[in-house]
Amino acid sequence: WTPGLIRRAVNASWKRLLAAPERDFLRLGIESDEQLVGYADLAGIDQTSGSAEFGIAVAPSCNWGRGIGRAAGMLMLQHGFRELKLHRICAEVHAPNLRSLALMKKLGFRQKGVGAEWQMYDGQLAEMVQFNLSRSEFESVR
Repeated sequence: WTPGLIRRAVNASWKRLLAAPERDFLRLGIESDEQLVGYADLAGIDQTSGSAEFGIAVAPSCNWGRGIGRAAGMLMLQHGFRELKLHRICAEVHAPNLRSLALMKKLGFRQKGVGAEWQMYDGQLAEMVQFNLSRSEFESVR
C-alpha cells in the first residue's frame, strides 16, 4: 500500500502470500462493493505465548470514515482471539496517523507507550505508538 507502487508488484506480493503462506502470518483482504480496498493481518503469531501483532490498511482515502476498517478489524481480532485462541494482540501506529490511532481505540486497544524506534511516515520520522489488547478486554468491548 505504498503510494505509487506498481500494480504488478502488488500482485506479485499477494501471489507469494497465497502460494506459500507463512505459519506465523495471516493476511486477509478487505472488500467493499466487490473491490479490494485493504487488508487486515496478524503477524508473528506465537501459539506458545498466545500473542500476535495486528495490522490493517484501507485505501484509497475515499473508503476512510465508512466503518470498513473497524468492521474488518473486529473480524480479524475475533478470529485471533476465538479461533486462534490468542491471549494478547499488540499493534503499532505512527504517532501522526490520527485516524489509525482512533481506530485502535475503537477496536478496544489500550495505549501501552511509545517505542524507542522511529519510522518514516509521510516523508518524516515519526514515533511509534504501541498498543495492547487482551482477549478479556476484547470480549468486554464486543
